[in-house]
Amino acid sequence: MRYFIGFLIVVGLIILGIILFIRLLFGGGEQPQLKDTEALTAYARTSTVMQLEIAGKINADQDHRRIQIDVGDSGNEIRILKGYGNEVIRRENFHSTSEAYASFLRAIDLLGYTKGNTDESMADERGYCPSGRRYVFSIVDGAETKQRFWSTSCGREGSFQGETNNIIQLFEAQIPGYNEITNGVQL
Repeated sequence: MRYFIGFLIVVGLIILGIILFIRLLFGGGEQPQLKDTEALTAYARTSTVMQLEIAGKINADQDHRRIQIDVGDSGNEIRILKGYGNEVIRRENFHSTSEAYASFLRAIDLLGYTKGNTDESMADERGYCPSGRRYVFSIVDGAETKQRFWSTSCGREGSFQGETNNIIQLFEAQIPGYNEITNGVQL
């Protein structure tokens, strides 16, 4: 009986070893960008910004519009972009504080801002939801993008796995007069 139990333990350990080896070899696909113990609030009092881009329907270059919102430690910015390039047609900046940024970071962290599928095949949102909107959620430090996930208004498409609508509302709330600034922007 002891030998049989020992045999079962050895077989179980072998199976566990194979599973761990396969996970290590092929990766998990849904690994967070930050360490499990590191919260987004670690970015408070840094130059790193949280960015939301809202891209409108896929149409002619001259008609295409995007809205970008950057929320940072000392200020927040909104840009209205024309075309598929980065032509800025309107820009507004607003002062902020480290405390406001830390509160914002904590809120989006609790809503799953860093949750997403890191599979390379899910990195490109272009072409998805052509008559709706595409939302890109990024963590940007200077020229380096530390995280980039996306979702759409067309359903469950995308790599982002946080609470899309609540996070979008939080970004918009960081821009005083957001509705007036974006009034008339045809997304």
